[in-house]
Amino acid sequence: MIQLQMLNRILQSKNTSLITINNLTDEYFSEYKAEFDFIKNHLDTYGNIPDTESFLSRFQDFDIIQVNETDNYLIDALYEDRNQRELASIFNKVRKLIMDNKTDEAMKLYLNASQNVVKGVHLDSVDILRDTSRFDRYVEKCNDFNKYYVSTGFTELDEIIGGWDRNEELATIAARSGIGKSWLLLFVAVSAAKQGLNVGIYSGEMSEDKVGYRVDTLISHLSNGQIIHGNANVSGAYKEYIDKLPTTLKGSIRVLTPAKINGPAGVTALRAFIEKDNLDMLCVDQHSLLEDDRNAKNPIERAANISRDLKNLQVMKRIPIISVSQQNRASVENGVSTANIAQSDRIAQDSTIILFLEQKDGILTIHLTKSRDSVNAKDLKYAIDLDKGIFTYIPETGDMSDEEATNLSSSYEVGNYGEEVF
Repeated sequence: MIQLQMLNRILQSKNTSLITINNLTDEYFSEYKAEFDFIKNHLDTYGNIPDTESFLSRFQDFDIIQVNETDNYLIDALYEDRNQRELASIFNKVRKLIMDNKTDEAMKLYLNASQNVVKGVHLDSVDILRDTSRFDRYVEKCNDFNKYYVSTGFTELDEIIGGWDRNEELATIAARSGIGKSWLLLFVAVSAAKQGLNVGIYSGEMSEDKVGYRVDTLISHLSNGQIIHGNANVSGAYKEYIDKLPTTLKGSIRVLTPAKINGPAGVTALRAFIEKDNLDMLCVDQHSLLEDDRNAKNPIERAANISRDLKNLQVMKRIPIISVSQQNRASVENGVSTANIAQSDRIAQDSTIILFLEQKDGILTIHLTKSRDSVNAKDLKYAIDLDKGIFTYIPETGDMSDEEATNLSSSYEVGNYGEEVF
């Protein structure tokens, strides 16, 4: 019935946007393929919807009915009808694969089923010269920062970008191997948990214990090397810290690894992670360790698919997603740019913020290469001790006296196991 209703609405309203904005095809009209194709061909050839008389001269048995539902309802119902038929077909294929003892193939097809679910698009534009309600949201942001943003944990970075946007952030941390990008990602995760967020970390390389030990170092500043290698010299302090940890931070940190799901995660698995554990923020370590749910063989196409799917996931779930990406081997003597992200410029296009990291002689430089909502090409420098999880800000020389620089340098470390995090 919904297919008949939609065709009647298109014929009677002559509203071409019902077709164009939703990219409607004959797959949405399983019972009226010929009728829809006639309308679409007429639109493509002549630029308009055919008259009802012209249509009926071709399809004399077509029922002309009165349609009182709204366009939005009709579009939603049409997509629901299509999705039900599509999912029924997929589930039949899954059942056949299971009967053929092809369980792995069946599971993959089942997990990818959500990628085939589509939603209608409603064309509801806003006159921004007369609708000034955005001012009210501006005032709300002024009065309630935490409702709209999550602190990165770095005061200096927050002053530039305002923090991670709670609803529209897909940020990328890029660096070569061994620079400290995973440490920075975990620093960001711990900072978010301090603010009360339920944070998820997908670690494609490290076990949950290794991730846990790094988090412990970032909070307690006990030597990561001594913790990992079982040095008894820190056992007392480590035990004291562990006993207090459950009440140290207001939020939580949940870790997912390939070992937990019998192989690398794709974006479909990350979506399940978000939904199952009700995450407020997702940290991904790293792009190249994710599975492409579309199974592309070309590395560039594979990276582009993953980036596109992460972007869609962020838009769908509306939580900050912060991921790590490998920097390519090209020279960066003339400065870093989005072209230095390995495998795909699609990652650079999709990212709202890109931080490039460089490290030399114990000094970590954070290059703010792209920021959609703030200035770009800003550099921040930190003296780092990754074994203790300490980042100490180094103000730009010439901006203040040595005494002022010493007083204003902020050392991000914990005191007395959580009384003052960072």
